[in-house]
Amino acid sequence: MNDSNRTGAGVFWDVLGSLGVTSLFGHTGGAVIPLHVELNRRMGRGEPVPGFVLFRQEGGAGHAAEGYARASGRTGVALVTSGPGATNLITPIADAYKDSIPTVFITGQVPSFAIGTDAFQEVDTVGLTRPISKHNYLVKEVADLEWVLREAFHLAATGRPGPVVVDLCKDVQLAAAGSMNPPHKRRHESIPFDQGRANAILDALSRAERPVVKAGGGIVHANAAELLRRFVERFEVPVATTFNALGAMPFDHACNLGMPGMHGSIPANYALRDADLILTLGGRFDDRVAVKDFAAGKRIAHVDIDPSEIGKSIKAEPALVADLKDFLRYALASDRSARHPDWLARVGAWREQMPKPYGAGDYIKPQAVVETISELTAGDATLATGVGQHQMWATQYYRFRRPRQWISSGGLGTMGFGLPAAIGAWYANPEKPLVLIDGDGSFQMNIQELGTLVANRIPAKMFVLNNGYLGMVRQWEDMMDDGNHYETCLARTVECDPGCIDLDRKCRTQLPNLTALQFVYPQLKTMRVRDPRAMPGMVREALEHPGPVLVDVWIDKTENVLPMVQPGRGLGEMIES
Repeated sequence: MNDSNRTGAGVFWDVLGSLGVTSLFGHTGGAVIPLHVELNRRMGRGEPVPGFVLFRQEGGAGHAAEGYARASGRTGVALVTSGPGATNLITPIADAYKDSIPTVFITGQVPSFAIGTDAFQEVDTVGLTRPISKHNYLVKEVADLEWVLREAFHLAATGRPGPVVVDLCKDVQLAAAGSMNPPHKRRHESIPFDQGRANAILDALSRAERPVVKAGGGIVHANAAELLRRFVERFEVPVATTFNALGAMPFDHACNLGMPGMHGSIPANYALRDADLILTLGGRFDDRVAVKDFAAGKRIAHVDIDPSEIGKSIKAEPALVADLKDFLRYALASDRSARHPDWLARVGAWREQMPKPYGAGDYIKPQAVVETISELTAGDATLATGVGQHQMWATQYYRFRRPRQWISSGGLGTMGFGLPAAIGAWYANPEKPLVLIDGDGSFQMNIQELGTLVANRIPAKMFVLNNGYLGMVRQWEDMMDDGNHYETCLARTVECDPGCIDLDRKCRTQLPNLTALQFVYPQLKTMRVRDPRAMPGMVREALEHPGPVLVDVWIDKTENVLPMVQPGRGLGEMIES
């Protein structure tokens, strides 16, 4: 296109192309039609353009952008229209904010001259997203479009990553581009690497008798997993990988303790309980990990790229604000090391219970399903989940081998995350097998995205652990509400006895028949398994099928996620059985 004829929509696609964007996830609508018109014109001319993946609902597109970013380390991008399109992105934006996921969410907006008039599909997107985004912009002048887009992508991916929102007025997309305004000058004072504080942390680690590294999601964001492995081997220190850091240490590594916290592993929680020093690398002190008396009687050290995290929840001394790669490289370049043979031997004994053994029965045990999937994929699948009991069983029983294979909602705990996020993850890493482990409650929250998956021929292997309940809430009700299940039983009908707590096979016939989805999506293979003896073979059959597969796995409805540290309790009060 002649530059003299270039519009704001042309600027938009030129900038995204120059930034290396290859995939966008979204839904169309009136306020972004000019962008789609320009995209289709360029496609018709055979010009290279990012691929646009049409989702069935904007929230699904937002989670796909998260899944893409989690799996690739690159910035995920979602594009939707104004009004309800933008508001449907609120949950994915908040989810990305809680888990520090590099994402850019682009929303259409009514023409700039109509802002404030209650125009059709007008909402204050900037105001709505201000508390849940790293930064946001309202673009009302075409001359500002290029620098805003470039700055948005820079902010999303640098420092502590996170979501950035760009709200783009429709008239800006249609306006003649002309000359672009220069970028705004931003004051950013980088914090120099403090060798004194780094040395203090390494001294504390060397002097400690029972140290533990608590590795957070920042390790994955910094691409520092290999440095972490070398670091813990040099200093002979066990490492607990938090929810967002799963895969940063191979499951079978002798120093790996698994995930700590409310549903953490036995070795991780015991080690944190008995430690005299906990060194947190790139993680916040989440209330499901830093439980009651977490820091009592022990020293806490902390390295994080975000100064606001230092001392926010738990006082840490010594502490260092730094890029994790810089700290780990500094430690490995030094002549320092440490030995903790007695402590590692003690931890090694606890590791014999990672994962925790479980019993057999007449019904399929969900732990067995996850273990079978792990074995048959050699622990190398890209693994996505929704939120609930199935998610915790996945953290406990899948033998993760590498960073960026774990695609799940942590800080916000968003049900319905799994299916759309899995789609985004596939676009980031299509050469790896893609597995979704979901629950029957979580899966149905974004079930419409099966249409997206099938239309784009994504060979996902989906296993719905079906117990007929909102299982995690049911587990809490059993422990804290005398087993009242009325609001958590998905088989309930108006004819049900309010006092009934049994979900037998007759009740399960009142649940949606997931296998019937093959009639809705003919390209989708569906299967059901109820017999524990048949389960391994059916999992293998599903994994070997070349196209998308949905397996409805009827699991033991009474199974709980254990271990568990109940709210208000400490690590020493962990329930094991």
